[in-house]
Amino acid sequence: VGNKCDESTLREVATEDGKAEADSWGCGFLETSAKTNHNVNELFKDLLNLEKNRAVSLQPVSSNSAISLKEKCAVM
Repeated sequence: VGNKCDESTLREVATEDGKAEADSWGCGFLETSAKTNHNVNELFKDLLNLEKNRAVSLQPVSSNSAISLKEKCAVM
């Protein structure tokens, strides 16, 4: 995520360079601006979709599990 895309004169990383770096990591790329609200909703929608489609569930398998929730990390 590149933030402050509304500040083009202060840009430190070109859009093309950001996309190339994201591609090299196998990640998505999105430029946002909190000031103008550019792509802010899209960012949160993308993040929620990624979490929804995650292959590994972060929820406990069952309440009968031998390991209590106190012994696990909570991801928020």
